[in-house]
Amino acid sequence: MAIASSSATFTRFFAPDLEAADFWSLVDEKLRGGAFAEPDDSAIEAAGFASWEDFFDSNFAYGSYRKAEYVAFNFRLDQKKVPGMVLNKFVRQSVQKFRDENNGKWPNRTEKQQIRESMQEYLLSRAFPQPCSSEVVWSPARNWMILGTASSKMVEAFLEYFERQFQLYPVALYHAPWAFNMLALTAAQKDFLGSLVSLKSPTALNDGRFLGSEFLTWVWYYIERLGGSIQAGDKIANVHLGDRMVLVLPGDRKERVVCTTQANFLHEARTGLRQGKVVDEAQLFFIIGENEYFLTLDSSLWSVKGLKTPKQLPDYGREDPDGRFLEKMYFIEEVFAALDALFIRFLAERLTPGWETDSLAQLQKWIDEGDTTPVGPAARI
Repeated sequence: MAIASSSATFTRFFAPDLEAADFWSLVDEKLRGGAFAEPDDSAIEAAGFASWEDFFDSNFAYGSYRKAEYVAFNFRLDQKKVPGMVLNKFVRQSVQKFRDENNGKWPNRTEKQQIRESMQEYLLSRAFPQPCSSEVVWSPARNWMILGTASSKMVEAFLEYFERQFQLYPVALYHAPWAFNMLALTAAQKDFLGSLVSLKSPTALNDGRFLGSEFLTWVWYYIERLGGSIQAGDKIANVHLGDRMVLVLPGDRKERVVCTTQANFLHEARTGLRQGKVVDEAQLFFIIGENEYFLTLDSSLWSVKGLKTPKQLPDYGREDPDGRFLEKMYFIEEVFAALDALFIRFLAERLTPGWETDSLAQLQKWIDEGDTTPVGPAARI
């Protein structure tokens, strides 16, 4: 329930157009063709599509995946797993049995590996599959798709299965691909961005984290120095810092400095910047019209974590069964518009020679001078 929950977490993708004379007929065919089916006892893993409302239901009765302009369903992945402690216990028993049968001789490395593999296979054959699912929402009109997880294993499993079934290849919307695929960049800006981050590199996501760190730092600067208001579509979005920020040393995300609580974390975080650390994660607070949103971004800019949207009504009634879902999508699209507006505003500075000569100097001055103005949610109560 990661997307539909009150604190939503999801990864974002660009979804290319699906070439089809009848889009919805093809979606129906592919979802039903890839629907989850209960595996036989020998299978270790099984995957498939299931209903948005209930991931144990894979019938898609009455086209339940279609919700106005959106495609909504679950990706279900069942896996048999053996806890390490259980496996070790049975391996020890098997080793002892081996010694009893061989006059106390210990098995050599190859024999012990064979024992371990044999016990793993035996225990898996007796294990029950553990079901897991992630919600999927696809907006063909706007070419985005979100998957309700930040787990890399679940993301990889979904992409492999979805691509095989649909012959469609979603693009992960981390820093640079987000800019290339979803924002209206000029040719010059695209060339500049391509010189900073090579999307052909298999390590592009991590190589370009510096861009995400710069963006999160710039958002902080934008809030304090420029007020944090930005035009997002036909609305004004006001952005503020939340109560949590994480800084790391460049190139080393293991040593983390976690700054929390509004009372002192800005001073602590700015001290980290002066010491050469960079922003790796930040909680942001948006006010868009009468709606308020909390969310967390890390330097990959790929996952939206802990998105808290306005409280929804508990029940829309039978006359509007998809009303709750569509309201949630309205909230998410509002957040997307604000994030897009901020990122393209940042890139308008970052993707010019003036970034090195002017913008960095202004940022460094801001870091050195500090700012005691309260900017978090607590300051507005």
